[in-house]
Formats: sequence, structure tokens, C-alpha cells
Amino acid sequence: MGVDSSDWRRQGQERFLTGVTLARSVYTPWRRGWDHDHCEFCYRKFAVEGGDFNVGYHTLDRYHWVCDECFSDFSSEFKWKVSPQKYPPEV
Repeated sequence: MGVDSSDWRRQGQERFLTGVTLARSVYTPWRRGWDHDHCEFCYRKFAVEGGDFNVGYHTLDRYHWVCDECFSDFSSEFKWKVSPQKYPPEV
């Protein structure tokens, strides 16, 4: 069963998240100086410390993050692929 079309979490994410590959990993900031990010759907906080989450799904550039609940709710509709690679890649 899909998410209702009037769900409050819908904010035009289809423009940049449809069909992308996501990876699941521990949160790390996108760039130096950032201390948190938000789920692209529910806006709950990803942070190394003190956030709602410290693990979730992200685009391969780590710019967009999606929590487990929103991933479950929207993955079929957005046709996400999940990368089998660990991120960050092991050195």
C-alpha cells in the first residue's frame, strides 16, 4: 500500500530523488562545518550526536538523507535502488 497523495511529507522530492541509488550507513556530515542534516521527507534530524537518527539512507554524494520509516514508506513509489557497497568504502 502506498502513501496517500496528500501526505504532509510530500514537498516535491520527486524532482531530485526519483530513481536514485541510495546507500545505508552511519551519518557523516556532507561537508566540514555541518553538524546535522534532515530527512528529506519528515525533517527529523540526522546527527553524529544528539539527533533523532545516526543511521539512515543517503544519496551516494551524502547530500540527501532519508530515515528508515520514510524509506519504507516511499521506496516503491520513488523506485530507489540500494547500493550493496558499504559507505564510506572500506580502505
